[in-house]
Amino acid sequence: MILIASILFVVFAIVFMVSEGMRSHARHKRLSTLMIKNQPLVPVKTNRIIIGFAKEQRKDLEQKLLDAGYYNKNLAKYYLPAKVIVATLVAIIIFFSGLPAINQLVALMIALVSIIVVPDLLLEMRKRYMVRKISRSLPYLLDMMSVCVQTGMTIEAAFSYLHGELKAFDKDLSYQIKKTSDASKIHGIEKALNDLNVRLPAPEVQSFVLTIVQNLHYGTSVANILSDLAEDMRRIQLLKVEEKVGKLAAKMSVPLILLIMFPIVILILAPGVMQVDFNVGK
Repeated sequence: MILIASILFVVFAIVFMVSEGMRSHARHKRLSTLMIKNQPLVPVKTNRIIIGFAKEQRKDLEQKLLDAGYYNKNLAKYYLPAKVIVATLVAIIIFFSGLPAINQLVALMIALVSIIVVPDLLLEMRKRYMVRKISRSLPYLLDMMSVCVQTGMTIEAAFSYLHGELKAFDKDLSYQIKKTSDASKIHGIEKALNDLNVRLPAPEVQSFVLTIVQNLHYGTSVANILSDLAEDMRRIQLLKVEEKVGKLAAKMSVPLILLIMFPIVILILAPGVMQVDFNVGK
């Protein structure tokens, strides 16, 4: 029964991929005849069927990969097809493993759930890690921006200059600054900063964005404010480290009690208990 279900699953996946590719190719062909400029809507590559699979979700996948620090947008084209291929291979391996039917079914369900859920969870964890990493590097950016502003640069010019200087130091922070600089040339610096705050939901980024926006609205000097803000961020980071060190003693007390105190109590009481049993036996 499981063999038939696995074969049907593989056949259904292959038929779905082929039909989706043919439907996408026909749709693109119809659109190209109606357009004045005959531009290819799909990049000319091999495996168009796989590339066209789940095209509607590609933009969301691209954004997830960018948030997780994977800046190659082509990876999104192969994300869902890779899941289907891996699920098919795992199903075939489980089927030919020689396990009992019930164990095969349980293993197949666990494998499918893991293949579907685990990559998305890893991307979400990677996104949170990237936000923390960029937030920790933000004080260095503020110091360099303060120096740039003191030399007479505008905020936009400072962003445009610093993204190249930050490549060797932190490529992820450099990418965010470059994206903000490019967006400021199209939508304006305030909209670009608000988008940066949305991409990096952290208190440090929010403070930085509010400081720059306030400067744009009221025309106040921003160089000294950026230096003070960088110092405050470093102080907050130091306080967080001290807080973790302070909690370490309380966390270590649990393994200390379980692994040291209980064995010591047993070693102390065991001879007396053995002696009591010996006397009662007499």
